[in-house]
Amino acid sequence: MTVCSEMKKGDVYYCTSCHLEIKIEKPCACKTDGSVEERCSVPLQCCGKPLKKK
Repeated sequence: MTVCSEMKKGDVYYCTSCHLEIKIEKPCACKTDGSVEERCSVPLQCCGKPLKKK
């Protein structure tokens, strides 16, 4: 399961079904200081499946 708060600049993620690739150019800014739940808790998907890290 890939959520945007785990992605780092330069990472490439792809769909195992349609082979779409997404390169991270700017990391997620939704992380919090730990006192509040992270807002990025929904996994990124394509074709109904989670993206895989390349």
